Amino acid sequence: MESRPKRRLAAILAADIAGYSRLVGLDEEGTIARLRLIRSDVIEPAIARHSGRIANTAGDSFVIEFRSAVDAVHAAVEIQADLAKRNAGTDQDSVITFRIGLNVGDVVSNGGDILGDGVNVAARLEALADPGGIIVSQSIVDYARNKVPYGFAPIGPQNVKNIADPVQAFRVEAEILPSPRKSRTLRKSRWLPLAALLVMLAAIGLFLTKPWKTGQLRASEAQMVYPLPDLPSIAVLPIANYTDDPSKEMLTNGISEDLITDLSRISGLFVIAGNSSFAYRDRNIDIARFAEELGVRYVVDGSVRRADEDFRINIRLTDTLNGRLIWADRFDGAIDDIFEVQKIIVLAIAQELDLPLDPQSRQAIESVETQTIAAREAFQRGWELYSQFNEQDNLAAIPHFEKAVELDPDYGRAWATLALAHLRPHIFHHWNGFAESGAQMHIGLFYRYYRDVMEQDTALVHVIRAIVSLNLPDWDSNLRVGRGTDEARREAAKAIALQPSDPEAHLTMGWALIAAGEPEEGLAFVQAATRLDPNYPSHYALFEAAALYALNDLTGAAEVIEKELNRNPQATELMPFAASVLALNGDRRAGRAIIDRWQKGKHAGVIQDAVQNYFFIIRWVGENQHLNARLNDGLRLAALPPEKTIASLRADLSRGDAKDQRTAAQSLALFGPEAEPAVPELIALLESPSVFVRKEAAIALGKIGGAASSALPALEAMVDGSLQGKFATRAIEQIRDKSAE
Repeated sequence: MESRPKRRLAAILAADIAGYSRLVGLDEEGTIARLRLIRSDVIEPAIARHSGRIANTAGDSFVIEFRSAVDAVHAAVEIQADLAKRNAGTDQDSVITFRIGLNVGDVVSNGGDILGDGVNVAARLEALADPGGIIVSQSIVDYARNKVPYGFAPIGPQNVKNIADPVQAFRVEAEILPSPRKSRTLRKSRWLPLAALLVMLAAIGLFLTKPWKTGQLRASEAQMVYPLPDLPSIAVLPIANYTDDPSKEMLTNGISEDLITDLSRISGLFVIAGNSSFAYRDRNIDIARFAEELGVRYVVDGSVRRADEDFRINIRLTDTLNGRLIWADRFDGAIDDIFEVQKIIVLAIAQELDLPLDPQSRQAIESVETQTIAAREAFQRGWELYSQFNEQDNLAAIPHFEKAVELDPDYGRAWATLALAHLRPHIFHHWNGFAESGAQMHIGLFYRYYRDVMEQDTALVHVIRAIVSLNLPDWDSNLRVGRGTDEARREAAKAIALQPSDPEAHLTMGWALIAAGEPEEGLAFVQAATRLDPNYPSHYALFEAAALYALNDLTGAAEVIEKELNRNPQATELMPFAASVLALNGDRRAGRAIIDRWQKGKHAGVIQDAVQNYFFIIRWVGENQHLNARLNDGLRLAALPPEKTIASLRADLSRGDAKDQRTAAQSLALFGPEAEPAVPELIALLESPSVFVRKEAAIALGKIGGAASSALPALEAMVDGSLQGKFATRAIEQIRDKSAE
């Protein structure tokens, strides 16, 4: 017969070291040694005096069981008071403080450990305590009130994780305990006069002291625009700038951007990209609606004030599905400490969401890209322009990146982004702003800037390496990266491993897979990128359409690309692809209209040159190289004058002018199988005295495919070792392959 678990009522003390990760990062061996002394000199004597026992332990926390609530309260107060004395005069970087939570509840024995809701409530109350403080439940107060010489100050009902009903919580007040913390001070600050002024302003009804926007905290999963991911999901509402000086805006935006970047490095966490979060900057939206529109559960928001060389940051983390404030803090300090604060915030969020950090992620979060505030502000100015993903803003971003690296020559991310700003015109054909300098100079500048950062092990650098493998084959030997899709996939995989929520890394992986002939897998990565960045740039739609095109879904590809052009009519990089797929899908008129938008009324000769010399961002390899030719044919088909039809081109084939015949055959080849009616005329041209006419006729017959099987005898008669014989052989293979299908 199965034995039932043994339950009992117990008073539980849950304790956790505040900032343990930071302490270990600064001095692992010293922290562990100090913790051992605290256990032997402070904790174990207090437990012995009050008849308790340590039940559960971990590296930075433990659970203690007592027979009564009174014993638990006495032990908790003594531990905190003794620690406060030990910490007096100690260097702040070495101070070890505990948060403590107390509860009386039902527990179940599991060997020497105890489990159950009674323990869970104590642990959640501990998370609400200030360092050095004690938070207790209503049950502790009911048992201990009037039996201990301490006060219990109510802090209201608390929604705690995995507990259905709110828990009434109280702060233990005792003269021997440290005063409740008002803010976390990193250095001596000059905020006191300002703080007094803000209190006075609040008293007369102004709202300048609000640390963050008020509003609805509870979101509805049913109202989510996107389904919640399987992972814990989070978005950062751009931190509010409560500094009167608009010139300080870049620092505030940089804090938001850095928080997003660092959070996106955490494996097991789904993080909305800054491009989408920043779309809500200066919008009056509550965090519940923000969460619903982006499809996330958790939201980080807050505010920054800056006065001269000091700052104040208020920050909070909210679970919007139940409206529960998980964590909040306030930081005061000198401006030079701002990057340290960002690191502390990210590590605190990871801890509150129970997300373990691997050493690589922790190192990336704790490293500082630059210590120069002015360089970070210059970079942010450039980044906000660069993130608009258009030609004009990309060009305007370059001087800001140049300023950033001038101020801090070791600013790796600024160098890498400066390189990308010079590479982007090559990829997306954004050349209008560079008309006088030419493409080659900017590829050279890309190489010059990128060469100095290519050895960095960052997601951004691996993305660049993947793009080079896919799009700059002629430069591979100089840039010392591998060629082709296999190398690109390896580099994209490294980028995703380093920054799992980076949409550009996922998009680049999709790009590599599509080019390698795996469009279904590539489409999945592209869709992952668009989910990470719901306000995605237009070129994301280009890759989605390219995957559908490779799957021979021309209708789907056309719909995706046209929808995006309606959303962003200035996305010129989409227009050639749109024109091609529309023409290939039988809508030459719509394709020509896109060509005219792309070239903006230029005369026919310029349009033909642009079409003939255009190269698409995706270059299929191996067995899928025919997709490149087909896409180019579609663009040329869209560019044909509307009066050029199969019937009119057949008439041109019958004329005696070899130049007209050659041009007509080239145009008929663009129609593919639809040009079947012209097969007799093309067969006749295989007897032309002009080798160029014979070559173009053979090419056209091959493009027509199986419908041109009647041309096989004439083509076979042409096969020899000459150039025209090679084209005839190729046409025969194409016709037979299509006939076999």
